[in-house]
Amino acid sequence: MLNRRTAIIALGFGLAGASTLTAAPYDEPDELYAALREQPGERILFPDGAIDLVFADGARGIDRAAIRAWVRESADAVTRYFGWFPVAQYGLLVIAQPGEGVGHATTFGYGGSATRIHVGTAAGAAAFERDWVLVHEMFHAALPDLPRRALWLQEGNATWLEPVARVRAGYLPEAELWRQALIGMPRGEPGARDGGMDGTRDHDRLYWGGATFWLLVEIAIDAASHGKHGLRDAMRTVNRQSGGNATDWTPEQLMAAGDAAVGSEALSKLYRHFASGRATTDLPALFARLGVSAPGGRIRFDENAPLAGVRRRIVGRA
Repeated sequence: MLNRRTAIIALGFGLAGASTLTAAPYDEPDELYAALREQPGERILFPDGAIDLVFADGARGIDRAAIRAWVRESADAVTRYFGWFPVAQYGLLVIAQPGEGVGHATTFGYGGSATRIHVGTAAGAAAFERDWVLVHEMFHAALPDLPRRALWLQEGNATWLEPVARVRAGYLPEAELWRQALIGMPRGEPGARDGGMDGTRDHDRLYWGGATFWLLVEIAIDAASHGKHGLRDAMRTVNRQSGGNATDWTPEQLMAAGDAAVGSEALSKLYRHFASGRATTDLPALFARLGVSAPGGRIRFDENAPLAGVRRRIVGRA
């Protein structure tokens, strides 16, 4: 959840080994908010929103120009997905630490939408180009805060929509979206002793089981509307009505708002199925229907597959 009780966290890759890292500052969320209020910063404007960018304690050693470009590109991907930047004011605290890439990030909402993110002092353009963490966190900021039991909805949503948005904006090859799904989603399937998704604390189920749910929602909305609507329509309405993660909603509210936007009960039905019972998905069959395969490790698309049109619409190609 995006509040004082539980924060949404994304774990980045490409940092130096743990032995080289210093103790992370700003561990307490109130320290994050204080830094955003009190330290020098700069404002980046987007349609319907703004990012207040602060380099924690000057963030010595990092490439500020590269970070500004990365922040703009990440926000652009999210803005293109929604049609606007999804929160009116978003605080971003960049914390420098040893390493060559983007590190972990945490997003809060109880004091206004804000993210703290760690960046390696040796991070260059290549590290920012391949980063997914900041877009992931911005999607957390876009959704209303949900109870802890529904953390899988939030993590799954950001896990699924981050690469979708980057593909739609031209920042990620479409094949990479499906490569990640083919590898990751099987890890999110429930074990023999697992129950419903509500309340789960298993990492892979939170992220990848949740992502499978949102992919199935994409397909269900498309089917119910005969290709007229998609998950993007539902998410745009949810964001407009909630204003983002500074607002508390129930999962039922989120599903109802999304369903109203697309004129079906696609979200509510799937939510009830996944939340309370052990929901399994025949992923090989699902990917075959979408026309996605990876013979020899190389992604291939079958444009004659039954759901190939849905796949194209997801990324804005149809």
